[in-house]
Amino acid sequence: MNLSVFNIFSIIKNKFTVAISICVFMFCMSCIKEHHLNTDYKIDFINKEISTVSELKYWTKDANEWQIENNRIECLVSCLDRKIHLQTTKLSSEDATVEMKIRLGFLNDEITSLNKNWAGFHIGYKNNLLNDNLENFNKGINIGVCTNGALFIGSPSPNQKNQKIINNLKKGLDLKVLITNTNNLYKIDFSVLEVKTGEVLGRISKKDIASEEILGDLSLISSFQNPEKNKVNNNKSVWFQHWEIKGSKVEN
Repeated sequence: MNLSVFNIFSIIKNKFTVAISICVFMFCMSCIKEHHLNTDYKIDFINKEISTVSELKYWTKDANEWQIENNRIECLVSCLDRKIHLQTTKLSSEDATVEMKIRLGFLNDEITSLNKNWAGFHIGYKNNLLNDNLENFNKGINIGVCTNGALFIGSPSPNQKNQKIINNLKKGLDLKVLITNTNNLYKIDFSVLEVKTGEVLGRISKKDIASEEILGDLSLISSFQNPEKNKVNNNKSVWFQHWEIKGSKVEN
């Protein structure tokens, strides 16, 4: 009889311990999940009181090449390396994760022979944006989609066409970048999704990226080949909308 009572109390004690452990685990997981889902920066460009880039927390070499129109930010030229830098948020030196999303549409969908018309993100370190030199300005990693539908991380290349992406260039595409860290090396996962359905139209990855490359400014970029190098091509190139940045590596 005593043995049976002892067994009952032992079972109850074990179940109570397991229940407490599960509760603690679920609480910790919810905290982690909440942290990772926290959005550190979000803008959709629909503020009617803001009509120019200079009113935003951005910096660019020529504010006249960008405008806010139709609830989005547009690049008014089709030229090489037109970046617009976010001044309030950057990537810290902490070995952690970051996720970015943006909606992108092409106003100029011309395909060149070397496939160098593209737009997307630029991650790069800047010591001083106002006194930047060319070497610093070109540092960092480009992540983008070309007008022939090819995705790249680093440098664009004449890959095969992705017709599904081409069909959605002007309507708009959702770009998603996930950057994760393992043993002080980073991996970038880049995917392009159809806006209405969320269907993944293309996906690529790059791993073993040094930590010093995933550091500093976050920029949007439009880059188009210009046959007349000394003349600005005043054809609009791309538009951006709904930019979100989140993760434990984000620093405000």
